[in-house]
Amino acid sequence: MNDTAAARTIGSLPALHASSLQLLKRGASGAFLVTVGGTGLSFLANLVMARVIGRHEFGVYALMFSWVSVLAVIAQAGQDISMIRLLPSYIREGAWGKVHGLRRGVGMIVLATSCCIALGGCVVVHVLGANQSASWRHTFYIGFAMLPVLTQLQQSGALHRAFKRPVVSGLYQTLGRPLLLIVLLGVLVLSVREIDAPWAAAASLAAAALALAGSARHLQRSWPEQGRAAAPAYEIRRWLVVGSQMSMLSIIVVSGSRLDVLILGALMGPGDVGPYYAAVRMAGFALFAQSAANVVLAPMIAERYDAHDMGGLQLVATRAARFSFAGALAVSLGFGVAGHWLLGLFGPGFDAAYVPLLILLCGYCATTSLGEVGFMLSMTRFQRRASMLVLVGVAANAAVAWLLVPSLGATGAAIGAVASLLVWRALAWRAVRARLGIDPSIFGVPAKGVPR
Repeated sequence: MNDTAAARTIGSLPALHASSLQLLKRGASGAFLVTVGGTGLSFLANLVMARVIGRHEFGVYALMFSWVSVLAVIAQAGQDISMIRLLPSYIREGAWGKVHGLRRGVGMIVLATSCCIALGGCVVVHVLGANQSASWRHTFYIGFAMLPVLTQLQQSGALHRAFKRPVVSGLYQTLGRPLLLIVLLGVLVLSVREIDAPWAAAASLAAAALALAGSARHLQRSWPEQGRAAAPAYEIRRWLVVGSQMSMLSIIVVSGSRLDVLILGALMGPGDVGPYYAAVRMAGFALFAQSAANVVLAPMIAERYDAHDMGGLQLVATRAARFSFAGALAVSLGFGVAGHWLLGLFGPGFDAAYVPLLILLCGYCATTSLGEVGFMLSMTRFQRRASMLVLVGVAANAAVAWLLVPSLGATGAAIGAVASLLVWRALAWRAVRARLGIDPSIFGVPAKGVPR
């Protein structure tokens, strides 16, 4: 870059920073509304389901969905994140053939992988599920049938996010799927005499399929004209390499987030899982602001880093962290007061998860104050370091939960989940500070030498 070009780039940084902040505010605000609505609908769907099928059957469904959520990330193999990472650069270069190829090629790879995993899961249930009830086995069979549908829905959402359409990204998966699930549960209540976990799983599968159909149609109609005529160009090796770098982090993060439920189910049974899962879903409200900000923040991190604009990266990271922390704090205060009553709405015995709920809320407030350290590492060139740090957190979760769950039950599972988040996010914050010279926390004080 010559001196004139460099001066022009430096002089344009304030405008770029202002544009980034405006995009973050506008996108995060829209995504925030979608996330709040979707989280509320998801909470309502789980509440209706628990009331309809009962505590034990709800625990069976929760175990199934936790396993399927983990396997969906494994099936993605990081390709949903690689889309967000690569597509902005393809568009910037005008490589519309690669954009077309990325959509088609990655979609087929993920579909084939998820189908293979689903078939393997059905075999495992058939071989090892003899000691379980018929309801348990049928629920898991339906759950594995849902796996390819969920991965394709995630792929479609990732493409919307990569095109910086955060509201559309959440419209189908975050809002549409739980809304459809509520409607379908209502239909079951009116038409089926006795509803159990397999019926609930079937309704969830149908809701995911309908949401996928809507998202795919929207994506096709809004696909840029430049990309329609372009012949698809495939960089399969590059996609697999980038995806493999991204996948480890995603798999570890999601596995760690579900590990408390899985350990509780393994040691205590579905009856204890139901109330705790309800508490986990409620505590998830504290993360809706962070989720909304991340929809916009992920591609923005990649763009600012590729442009070597560390000042702009610091600016958007700090604003996103403060937005996320404010949301977590507000929700935690509200649920601290009303949480016991809200858990009771799920049915008899669910209010036993009030203490685990408080533990989770306190942990979420502490971790959101550190900022979105995961994306700060994975969207730059430190994916492996991020994966190792999250793995340390998962190990802490497993150790603490395995020790405490037998004596404390759901409370021990909550302590393990919070320990995991605090350990890996604190370590990741230090890594971001040391490697990028950026403080992604709510305090936002960059290291010396980073332009502001």
